[in-house]
Amino acid sequence: MSLEKYIEELKKTPTASLSDALNQIGINGTLNVTFHPTLEGVRIAGPAVTILHSYSTRRVIPIEAIDAIDSAEKGSVIVAAIEGGEAEDIALFGGLMSLASKVRGLEGAVMCGAIRDLREIKEMRFQVFYRFLSPNTSVGRTEIKAVNAPLKYGGVIINPGDIVVGDDDGIVVIPKDKVVEVIERAKRIDELERKESEEIKKGRPFSQVIREYARV
Repeated sequence: MSLEKYIEELKKTPTASLSDALNQIGINGTLNVTFHPTLEGVRIAGPAVTILHSYSTRRVIPIEAIDAIDSAEKGSVIVAAIEGGEAEDIALFGGLMSLASKVRGLEGAVMCGAIRDLREIKEMRFQVFYRFLSPNTSVGRTEIKAVNAPLKYGGVIINPGDIVVGDDDGIVVIPKDKVVEVIERAKRIDELERKESEEIKKGRPFSQVIREYARV
């Protein structure tokens, strides 16, 4: 199966199931902070293009981030963070970056910090998961340290090409060499939960169902 087919499977799979599947093989892939989606109910999945900022007072346009959008493969997910933490008052992404990403055919973006132009992004129907909102530009506050290099956020190391999945529950990162195994395990998890749901709807006590299927 091609990567595109695996991505389509992941778009159908809740992050809860993917998180549990990762846990089964000893990997924590869930970013342990709360994200807000620009579009509720819209799940994204795609390979990560990572952008790492560092704090700086130099007034420089983040041209490396712009180049990263222009060169990203269709279906990619832009992931940006600030080295050493996050800032509630610095927008790492906005309307123009969202528009360029959408026109390029990118799947979405995950901003480990603030964004701006929220209404504009919502109106263009581009999915961005973000931590905070701020009208402040990043120019004069950060500069780009690295593009397509590993970055760490929310307790998870995100490598370029790792598969990022986001939905209303949060963000999960799947190492690119574990995608097949995680999908297979997540499918088994979802099938168990489907059977449990059927039994509960029939009126069987919840405790009996859980004891039988050992899944909650």
